[in-house]
Amino acid sequence: MRIYQLKDRKAFDSTDYPSLFADDSQAIKADLVAEKDIQLRPGESFSLDMPLEETAQYVAVAGMFMAPDDTNDSWRLVLSRDDLEPDTPRIIEASNNRLTLQPVNDK
Repeated sequence: MRIYQLKDRKAFDSTDYPSLFADDSQAIKADLVAEKDIQLRPGESFSLDMPLEETAQYVAVAGMFMAPDDTNDSWRLVLSRDDLEPDTPRIIEASNNRLTLQPVNDK
């Protein structure tokens, strides 16, 4: 799984799966602010506290699946800066070759 902080999302949205994972540094170069690689095995979970860079307007998550769903683009998610709150974690489930953003749990 790769997490990207982006200035804009257009390049990420228009990049296909093979291009992104073959050479993401070129595919989204103009918009890339920061990135993080996470290795996640079936049944595992992780928590990431990654400070949002000042110029980042989006956080994009891409799952490196063996058989990604290119039709529905469910191998990737994009959250805008406005979708994120410092004290409210966002949960993304990776299963069945797709990423699913879980609703915010209001307490």
